Amino acid sequence: MFHAASTGGMKQTSQTSPIGYRQNHKNKMIRKILLISVIAFSFISCKYQSDSEEEILVDAPAQIAERAYNFALLYRDSPTEYFYGGQDPVRRLIKIDCSGLVIMCYKYAMVDTQYSLIEPDMTASYMHNNATRKILMDQLRKGDLIFMGEPDSKTISHIALFEKIENGEIYFIDSTQKNSINGVTTRHYSTNDERFKSFGIMKLKIQP
Repeated sequence: MFHAASTGGMKQTSQTSPIGYRQNHKNKMIRKILLISVIAFSFISCKYQSDSEEEILVDAPAQIAERAYNFALLYRDSPTEYFYGGQDPVRRLIKIDCSGLVIMCYKYAMVDTQYSLIEPDMTASYMHNNATRKILMDQLRKGDLIFMGEPDSKTISHIALFEKIENGEIYFIDSTQKNSINGVTTRHYSTNDERFKSFGIMKLKIQP
């Protein structure tokens, strides 16, 4: 842009030279490109942020499962009693049920790791249906999950932590109340026992 000098009291007039016109057009194009770039970057950033926040589910590593089992030993060796819905931490008299034992042991096992449970509280049947990858009996690792129920029913009503298979018996740690048992103990049933319904590896969330 340039302004003609005023003479004889006449008003100033302005004109745009071809060079100025081309420069102005170029500036508008640059601003338009920058605006499009900002919008595109914002869209990509939002999409990346959304994707990065998606939950990633993985099988519990063997060391996490074994740590959970070791915490179950602490419960077993502490004064405990079965209490439906109980999830007491390790302290004096502990009231805890079967799923509460599994949940608390896995929570302890995942301290200072990038892993977490799918849900902070789950029943045995919920874990069976939503938080477990099913495996065969001979694929069980220490600390993996054993789902149980009544012999004449398909309903999952109990859960335990696997220890070992020895002499045709499956050894496990659980919390239950029946006969002379009340609390967390180590027990074992025959591998053919119809109370065993399913076996699985706990699914965990991992920080992306």
